[in-house]
Amino acid sequence: MIDTLMLVDDNALDQKLYARIIARSGLVGRVHSFVMAEDALAFLAAPVCPTIDVILLDINMPRMNGFEFLDAATARFGAGFARAAVIMLTTSMSEHDQQRAAGYEVVRDYINKPLRPEHLERIDALLQDKAA
Repeated sequence: MIDTLMLVDDNALDQKLYARIIARSGLVGRVHSFVMAEDALAFLAAPVCPTIDVILLDINMPRMNGFEFLDAATARFGAGFARAAVIMLTTSMSEHDQQRAAGYEVVRDYINKPLRPEHLERIDALLQDKAA
């Protein structure tokens, strides 16, 4: 089970759809959603921030994109800022973006939108493998 998931995506409609998919999956305990990457960084820096198991991170966002978020989070909190994984959840089919994402130690997968129940199952399996 995914105890705590953070969703960082600037599309409010996607956020609502994903919240429904996540709730129906029964695989996630808590979800913290952010439409701005800066707000997600501030949440991670809060003294009472829970341990985040998985971050679903969009690449193409205004003001701070997903890669800028990864750079800032890694610089501020170290490579282990997400206990288990960052999953890039994006519409970008760019091979360059995929290779760039793979260059981050914390990024464990690259999923093309939209989020589907089988993606959550795959992420849950990834966490189980890491815990073993």
